[in-house]
Amino acid sequence: MEIKNVEPKPYEKSALPSIIFEVEISHVKYQEAIIGVNGWLETDDGKVIASINEHIYEKQKASEIGARGSKFDSKFKEEIYRTRIIAQLSKQALDYIEKRRMADKKGDVKLNLCLNVKYLQSRAVISESFLIDPKEIDLREIRISTSRRYESGKIVAYAYDPDFSTSYTNRWIISGYESPIFLEVREQLLKKDIRIHSSDWIHDYAPNLGMGEYFAVEIPKGEKVIKEAWDYVEKAEECFRTWDTKGVFANCREVGKVLDNLYSAHLDINYLRI
Repeated sequence: MEIKNVEPKPYEKSALPSIIFEVEISHVKYQEAIIGVNGWLETDDGKVIASINEHIYEKQKASEIGARGSKFDSKFKEEIYRTRIIAQLSKQALDYIEKRRMADKKGDVKLNLCLNVKYLQSRAVISESFLIDPKEIDLREIRISTSRRYESGKIVAYAYDPDFSTSYTNRWIISGYESPIFLEVREQLLKKDIRIHSSDWIHDYAPNLGMGEYFAVEIPKGEKVIKEAWDYVEKAEECFRTWDTKGVFANCREVGKVLDNLYSAHLDINYLRI
């Protein structure tokens, strides 16, 4: 059992800032039946920022549990369980996510999805049984009194047959494997790393999570040609981390002045060349 795929999205139907994850979990059909998923969400440094649960409006899922030891064993194969889970994020959680994002060289959000999957595990096997007519082994007929009348009885015999099958609807006799236990409830912890790219976080997540909208400016780094501008950008980032809005605005203004002067000087040089 493992998490095959996760697609995070900002969840717009919640009054609280939330992220919804569309999750695909692989399991063995007929051998395992998932009955519930919950867990928690961590930042890349292992800090827990939210508990998570399955979407309360998810459609009820029907799963079947089988027994091994027949021609139907080939149907015990990988199947995908699809669900949606929601993480509600507090202001403190969002602040910490942003702090970790600023520490990332690409400005990406890195999260760890930790899911506790509860499921039923089958321990049942088919006890292969065959019906023998007493006359075939030189025994007299067996008459059995039923609720309606006397019926001809058969002898039930066991023989191993990995491709066992029967046309009778009620002759799938099962046994617990090596014990009288047929079924057990298990839990398994699954983890998946998630990366939300900086551009997606700024344009799609931040506005829907109540973090406001960003105005993104790309400044070519070059060979430190505009090092002074970058120094102001770094100072603005430091102010942003401490929620010093005045410092952010002041340093961004200085970036604008440096770029304006550089651009003006470039135009003057080109004009003189003409």
